[in-house]
Amino acid sequence: MTRDEARAVWAASGLTYADLTLGNLQSLRDLINAEMKQSDLFAPSGRTGGTYRMNAKIDADIGVEGWWAALTCRAYYFKNREAVTFNGGGFIGFAGWSDETNVQPILAGFSNWVASLTSQERKAA
Repeated sequence: MTRDEARAVWAASGLTYADLTLGNLQSLRDLINAEMKQSDLFAPSGRTGGTYRMNAKIDADIGVEGWWAALTCRAYYFKNREAVTFNGGGFIGFAGWSDETNVQPILAGFSNWVASLTSQERKAA
């Protein structure tokens, strides 16, 4: 999956920033974290298992251009890099620092999260 394909999943879902809540963002963090753990990415030399994980802290607020939120990640050699950002103006960023391999757990977790939110909305309707 590419970053643009993940953005298309969001756009096709009908979800908006108005659907973002702290609880939903925590679910997103948890789903991405599970994908990161399964990926075994960022394993130090001579060690089994990866160290790729989500950070617990979620930064979110309402700014001049509306909602924004930032979820960050870490591994054995970095501590606070972008995983997913919901930026003012509606742009969603996905690990801009990452290559196409290391972004995959983030995109998979995001897509699963969008599917779970749309499923919840259908049940509520």
